[in-house]
Amino acid sequence: MKKLLIPAALFCTAITAGAAPKAAAPELAPADSLSVAVGTMIGSYVRSSVDRLASLGAQVDINTFVATMQRVLNGEPTGLTEQQANAFMDSYMAATRPADLPDSFTIESQQQFLKQMAATEGAVTTPTGLVFIVEREGEGAMPGPSDHVRLKYTGRFSDGSVFDSTGTPITFGVDEVAPGFSEGLKMMKPGGRYRIVMPASLAYGTEGIPGAIPGNAALDFTVDLIEIQ
Repeated sequence: MKKLLIPAALFCTAITAGAAPKAAAPELAPADSLSVAVGTMIGSYVRSSVDRLASLGAQVDINTFVATMQRVLNGEPTGLTEQQANAFMDSYMAATRPADLPDSFTIESQQQFLKQMAATEGAVTTPTGLVFIVEREGEGAMPGPSDHVRLKYTGRFSDGSVFDSTGTPITFGVDEVAPGFSEGLKMMKPGGRYRIVMPASLAYGTEGIPGAIPGNAALDFTVDLIEIQ
């Protein structure tokens, strides 16, 4: 299963984040400080990932989840291998996909959609093919790769149908998401509303995500950036 918000390079992100300004660290016992810091950091990533799954209709029981994580950390069996868990998630998402979700979009139709969006007044097309539109400009600095952002968004396909919406604000790392979403975030300012339209090459490619994103799909997001954390 393609990961949504859980970063593939979790620890690399944590290491490179050291270049950014940091808040003063609280006083902790030397034996506990690293464990608390790592637990807080990874726990925040995991919390965002669980919330993201919930937004896709996959509700995770927190108690069972934590107990299973404890077994994994202790090197104990959970009843599933990692490969079996991935296969289960693929089949689960496929089984719960909306009946009207297409298997894929044609490359030609998605290219045409991107051209139409690029022709929108005020639209900027970046060298990667991302279409960026300012609906309401914010103020202040733009997020960097190691920043976390608090935001709300609605994601649509080229036919206008909504495939994902946060409802309430969520927080995640700028580089924890699809490349096109990450690129767009780095062009936003807090308090603004923006629209980012990304080709499949900056999203989930020709395969998509079973049960959630069709293959070849260009994704159209309206994003309210609330703050940079």
